[in-house]
Amino acid sequence: MQADVIGAGTMGRGMAALLRDAFPRWTVRLIDRDMSALTAARDAWGCEILCTDQPQHAGLAPVVICAATWPVTLGVIESLAGRGARGLLVSISRPANKDMPRVQQALIQAPTLAVVLPCGLEPGLTEILACYLLESTQEVQSLRMCCGGIVVPRPANPLGYKRLFGTSHLPLAKRDAYCIRDGALCVVPRFSDVQQLAWPDIGVLEHWHDGMQPRLLEYPKLSRPGANVDQRTLRWTGHAEVVALLHHLGVLAEDAVDRDTGLTSKQLFERAAQRTLGLAEGEQTVTLLAIDLAGLRHGRRHMHSLRLNFTDRPDIRSMALATCLPVIFLINCLISAGNAVSGLHYPENIITPRTTPGLLRWLAHQGVEITMDRSGDDAERIAGLGWSKLDSVPPRL
Repeated sequence: MQADVIGAGTMGRGMAALLRDAFPRWTVRLIDRDMSALTAARDAWGCEILCTDQPQHAGLAPVVICAATWPVTLGVIESLAGRGARGLLVSISRPANKDMPRVQQALIQAPTLAVVLPCGLEPGLTEILACYLLESTQEVQSLRMCCGGIVVPRPANPLGYKRLFGTSHLPLAKRDAYCIRDGALCVVPRFSDVQQLAWPDIGVLEHWHDGMQPRLLEYPKLSRPGANVDQRTLRWTGHAEVVALLHHLGVLAEDAVDRDTGLTSKQLFERAAQRTLGLAEGEQTVTLLAIDLAGLRHGRRHMHSLRLNFTDRPDIRSMALATCLPVIFLINCLISAGNAVSGLHYPENIITPRTTPGLLRWLAHQGVEITMDRSGDDAERIAGLGWSKLDSVPPRL
């Protein structure tokens, strides 16, 4: 079997390394336009490489993982579909909502092509685990999902933040975010409703509104009156306050301030802060995911919480692990099943609540720290969660 990974950034390199570990008999090829990044990956992991800025025109493998920007991913999907390709494409990029009709239309031409997107930490793993916890309750009152990558110990800069993806872009733009209130989709400002969360052995963090996939409203338990859902980002305390100050001063404005270059205030700030906010050699990162569910089961109060802690490996950063490991597991599920899957899928449609315990056992086997707590008046064992078997050895990929 051969697999192609498009994109040689932090995520793509991590994906190539994990593919080689999980499927040692596969041929893994890394595709990018940056020859230096490709050469470094080849020297480190022995993967094959292809240098091109038009991956959509390359002869791609039956399994394709896109760890590139959404426009690149969309071009690859349309090219594969136009050729009636057979196989599987998994993307970690969030698709633009306006482009989804194009994806669906393209896949009509390729009945033997399966596309799963987006699959990574958020969205992807977060939705998979949220659906898993939803099985434990009958009536949802609140579902809160928080995730984020941080440097430990806290960086000395005012934001308490470092760029974990290796790019100059900073995720500080003001935009609308979604939440669910009383079973209805609502729009709220990003960085609003700042709250704190104490994480054992890490410290006190803060979280705020940041995103949420509107498709969560398609789940009946979340669209009923009384259900409230938030999806939030975790950072060190004080981060949102500094971001608000930068916005107030106009530092993060998106309109051009230099007619000659067309650069915006935010781009100038990103350039000025590149060294300060870049990861230094030896700095350690952790990526954290917390999901808390409260509701009713058999008319009794029921609460469920799940915590995942990803830590750096010598050659793979924690954020890349959190993003790439679910992709590897998903690919293994589809390959092992041997069933013909085609069309557009979301990760939670592939890794269902019934198979999620296997994912959790495998993540634990990969060194991910996982804790789960359940409390409430209903002490009945929840069928299908299978948490008591977490310590068993998972099947090899």
